[in-house]
Amino acid sequence: MAARLEDGEEKVLQDFEELQQTILNQADASNRIQQQERICSIQRQKTTLTKTELAAMPDQTVMYRSVGRAYFCSPKAEMVQDLEGRLAALDAEAAKIKAARDAVDAKLKDTDNQLRELISQSPSLVRRLGAVNIGK
Repeated sequence: MAARLEDGEEKVLQDFEELQQTILNQADASNRIQQQERICSIQRQKTTLTKTELAAMPDQTVMYRSVGRAYFCSPKAEMVQDLEGRLAALDAEAAKIKAARDAVDAKLKDTDNQLRELISQSPSLVRRLGAVNIGK
């Protein structure tokens, strides 16, 4: 009977370590997604500001578009249209990132609940962990 308890305890410890690793991976993914959100937000702000600045200029203003290391003359209407396209693309990307963040957050919450359930159902795991505080 003692061997069975030890086998059971080992299974619980293995499950705990797997859940703990899953939480770490999901938290890392969440951090990367937050970074992508910040980058997308900054790019959107820059594009919006540029579009606002261009709107204040007269239509005859000579403008240049950067293509690699070269600059080419481009009409204002084309520049504004390009910026509007960038804004639409950034909005679409922001929506994708938000959906990804929501999915990762849901998985993280589910894994956290599984971990709490495992701890509450295993007194031996609680004894092994000692006085570790797992609070919300």
